[in-house]
Amino acid sequence: LLNKKVAFFKNGKVSEAEVLEAKSRLAQDQLSMVQTENNYQLAKLDLSQLLELPSPENFQISAPDIKDFSADLILPDEVYSQALMNKPAIKAAQYRLQGANNNIKIAQSAYYPQLSFGAGIGTNYYHLSGIENAPFSRQWNQNMNKYLQFSLSIPIFNRFQIRNRVKSARIQRTAMSWQLEESKKALYKEIQQAYYNALAAESKYKSSLLASESAEASFRLTSEKYTNGKASATEYNEMRTAWMKALSDGIQAKYEFVYRSKILDFYKGIPLTL
Repeated sequence: LLNKKVAFFKNGKVSEAEVLEAKSRLAQDQLSMVQTENNYQLAKLDLSQLLELPSPENFQISAPDIKDFSADLILPDEVYSQALMNKPAIKAAQYRLQGANNNIKIAQSAYYPQLSFGAGIGTNYYHLSGIENAPFSRQWNQNMNKYLQFSLSIPIFNRFQIRNRVKSARIQRTAMSWQLEESKKALYKEIQQAYYNALAAESKYKSSLLASESAEASFRLTSEKYTNGKASATEYNEMRTAWMKALSDGIQAKYEFVYRSKILDFYKGIPLTL
């Protein structure tokens, strides 16, 4: 813009005030660029600190290539059915419920008779002073003793201790079952929210593409008018600013759509990679 203004000024098409205005606009743009670069460095510093890196120096961020990015959003019910098989919180609740069922069986086992079996073998060696003692090898065999033991325990009445333990185990199982259902409900709610967030991000991304194309066409038309002296510098700057804003909004909408779609992939058990 400044080069055009200078060329027009030399040809007598614009005043010196318009050239100065263009210089002022260029200085403001340069200041905005410096501020943006500072914000970028601060963001890198925050990210490096979150990653617990010793220093942000030589820390580079590789931007993914998503020029032709597109995602087919799956309905929440399909995502939910896959998440039930992959989500650690659901598996943990299911294992706790299985453990509660096993605890009931363990408590009920006390109702049945118990047969115990035991066996043992032993020997000893002794030495008495003043008499002749048998050697150790002979005593090892002569003093050998062995035994077998069987015992049968039949529960008759134990002051309802077994019944109370079974009831406690069943109450625990009910509580684990409720926890599992609550975990499933919370998971389904999270997936629904993630799906509708992704759906909104997709709509925003598609709208931003149309807005960017429209803003670019308007800027090019205004630029041609400005070159031919049919548009003012103010109109040129407004169209340029609108185009830059549309591009920025489109980039943000694209990455937001990527982020929201990857959240759904996470619930499906797909690794978070681009």
